[in-house]
Amino acid sequence: DIDLEKAKASIVELSKLMRYILYEGSKPTIPLDLETEFLRQYIDLMRMRFSDSVKIDVNLPESTPGIDIPPLLFVSFVENAFKHGVSYEKKSFIDVSMAVQGGSVVFHCANSRHDTRMEEKSGIGMGNVRRRLKLLYGSDFTLKIDETSDIYDILVVIPTVCKVITDNK
Repeated sequence: DIDLEKAKASIVELSKLMRYILYEGSKPTIPLDLETEFLRQYIDLMRMRFSDSVKIDVNLPESTPGIDIPPLLFVSFVENAFKHGVSYEKKSFIDVSMAVQGGSVVFHCANSRHDTRMEEKSGIGMGNVRRRLKLLYGSDFTLKIDETSDIYDILVVIPTVCKVITDNK
C-alpha cells in the first residue's frame, strides 16, 4: 500500500520462487547451485518484508558444480527462522550459511527465538524434514537442533553424493 515499486519487486520475486517450486520441486535431484539461488531469492523476499528490523547474515557458496541434492531440502529451516525468529519489539537475527567441506554439504541456520509457540512443538515441519532426510540418506546425515530460551540453532550435514531412491515402476 505504501511503496508501489517495492510491491512490484516482491511480486516478481514471489513469481520466481513459485516457478522454482513448480518446475524443480518434483525432480528427484537438482544442482545445489539452483537450491542456493532459491534460498537467496527467498531470503531477499523476506528482507523486503522486514527491512532493517532484522539482522540477516547469509553465507552461501557462489558455485558448487557437480553436486546434486533433493530440491527444497533446506528452505523449511529458513522459513522457520523467519516465522519464529523475528520480533518487532525485540532485536532479532537470522544467520544462514552453507559450505561444501570434503564430501559433505554443511548447512547451518540460527535465529533469535521470540515465539513461545515453538515450545508447544505442535508443528509438523521438523518431523517431516527429519523423516525426509532419513528416507533420502538413511543414517548418512546429521540433523542437530540446539534450542535455548533465546536461540534456535540447526546444523544439517549431508553427503555430496545423493543416493535418492526412486521408484522405477
